[in-house]
Amino acid sequence: MLSLRSNNNFFNSFVKRQKMKIFKQLRPLHNNTNKLNPYWITGFTDAEGCFLINVRPKSNRNNGYGVELVFRLNLHSRDRALLEKIRDFFGVGRLTAVSENYVQYWVGALEDILVIINHFNNYPLITQKWSDYQLFKQAVELVERKEHLTPEGLKKIVSIRAVLNKGLSEDLRAAFPDVVPSIRPKVKNIIVPDPNWISGFVDGEGCFNVRFTKTSKGDSVNLRFLVTQHVRDAELLNSLVDYFGCGRYCVRLSTSLHGDYVVTKFEDIRCKIIPFFDKYPLQSEKYLDFLDFKKIMLLKGNTYVSLTKESLAEIKQIKSRINKGRKI
Repeated sequence: MLSLRSNNNFFNSFVKRQKMKIFKQLRPLHNNTNKLNPYWITGFTDAEGCFLINVRPKSNRNNGYGVELVFRLNLHSRDRALLEKIRDFFGVGRLTAVSENYVQYWVGALEDILVIINHFNNYPLITQKWSDYQLFKQAVELVERKEHLTPEGLKKIVSIRAVLNKGLSEDLRAAFPDVVPSIRPKVKNIIVPDPNWISGFVDGEGCFNVRFTKTSKGDSVNLRFLVTQHVRDAELLNSLVDYFGCGRYCVRLSTSLHGDYVVTKFEDIRCKIIPFFDKYPLQSEKYLDFLDFKKIMLLKGNTYVSLTKESLAEIKQIKSRINKGRKI
């Protein structure tokens, strides 16, 4: 007859084998040959993209200024392969190192910018970045007609630039004191168009978070899935509550400028969040965070069962490499 200790050892061994079977079923790392979904591209741009209108002094221009139009994405160097895939998706643009840790994908030639325009006309942005895009497109149309080479056309572009991103520099305000800022278009459609948009947006603005709290029974493991955005996109984050059928939206106490869509209920994470990203996988290095987050969920198991010291130690080791803890 087996002793109680033997039974416990057998049970722990069985549980460990079952968990290992599940871990082996986790998706392998991405195949870099797979093509990005166009809705993923738009979602990721809603999170990370930037439309720039640069107006700089040019001595060889009749009006003294040159106009540069740029579409740009900046990522950590660990995601260089992803930027290469984005470049291959569009078939235009180039990659440059911004610093030791950051790489930039940018598109600047007018004929290449038109490729970008064509994409976002067919797969529209839905955050406030849609307004930036509409202003950017107005400037592109002016440059296409070569109106930027005239004083009137240049003023129109400076007017657009005044309400894009951080507005006009002090030098431009001094050079164009009588320019009236354009009116920013209001976002009309804040409806998630496709599940792949969600994956792209989360690749840019999402976070898989693990926290430990002290309880009378020992350390408790708490899982959180968050999507963060400026409060001007509160309507979009609120819509994710209905989209996923769980979670809540809240404004950050530390700063009233940002809000979070957050899911903390274990069953919602297990039954809704994890299956969603299994079906519509992330493409950035955040995918590795998702895999670790999923492993911790499996180790945590039933929320009402206390974790063994071994499981807790393993969870802490996995947590140490999530997000900023992951080495290149």
